[in-house]
Amino acid sequence: MRAARATLITILLAGVAAAAAASDMTLTRNGDLYLVAPSDDGLLVKERLTDGTVEESLIPQTAGIAAASVQVGVDELTGAVFVVWENGDGLDARVELAWRADGTWGGPFVVAGGDGTAARNPQLMIDRVVTVVDDDGEPVEVATTFLHVVWWSFVEVAENGSAYLASIPLDDVGTPTMDLFAPVALEDLLPYGVGCEGIEDADGLAYPKLFIDPQSGAPHVFATDFVNCVFQILRLDYDVVEDWVGTTKRRRHIVLLGNASMIALNPDMVLSSAKVEVGHGLDVLMYWETDDGIAYAQLSEDGMPPVQTLATGDDLDKAQAIEVIRSLVH
Repeated sequence: MRAARATLITILLAGVAAAAAASDMTLTRNGDLYLVAPSDDGLLVKERLTDGTVEESLIPQTAGIAAASVQVGVDELTGAVFVVWENGDGLDARVELAWRADGTWGGPFVVAGGDGTAARNPQLMIDRVVTVVDDDGEPVEVATTFLHVVWWSFVEVAENGSAYLASIPLDDVGTPTMDLFAPVALEDLLPYGVGCEGIEDADGLAYPKLFIDPQSGAPHVFATDFVNCVFQILRLDYDVVEDWVGTTKRRRHIVLLGNASMIALNPDMVLSSAKVEVGHGLDVLMYWETDDGIAYAQLSEDGMPPVQTLATGDDLDKAQAIEVIRSLVH
């Protein structure tokens, strides 16, 4: 029921991990730059190495596609490269994934879409977790690298959709274990919703984000629930479980999502054109353009935040104002 004009942010908290988010280019710790660019033959991964050499690798079966929201990530342990993108328009849009592990390309794998449901706006993150467990009094190290992918899936219009998360473990050479591909609808993780009038004409909020909390170093997901007027911040954590393969005991990591806390959002915000920034300490900032400048509000557990406006003029244009406002949470 959509009665109250209230919006909530759900923060699901768990443990700590080290992660690296991706975009259409990524820089490794040793200074190698990876970027993805379209070419006549398909999507081309370019590597600019620290020794000055440039290497190129064509992703198979990508000729003629009009890729959008392209993301590239690198597993620095194995050198495996991962590329995710949006292919197609409207209800035909789908999210696809390809990877190069041990020198060989795999995929493209259809992550979502192409089945009557559209899928858009993917992001990826590479995250390695190391846990020390006790084995009859002896410490044993369990290490796993995960490929996290988020995207938005919907039927008819973006506002009736949901953000999805898939966390895929990599093997010893960096190949994703696709038989463990099990997407989770983030809207299903809400402990409860709050009735509201819904969020309409706010396609810009249908962009789930993978990010690292600068304070804890933990990977998180930010997403929107349009029907319940809820924003989510999910913290990814891990646990070690044991199972058996024949007579051999195997330890493996699983991804955990934790408990919820909530923050109210001022209903006076112009959600249809708002943009969201998540920064230090999981502070959440929303901002949007007005005739006179940039309006913004910082979300807080203390209650409904006031909406403020940074006026623009000859000495401050709107792009500069946005950068100043974004600095509030960084």
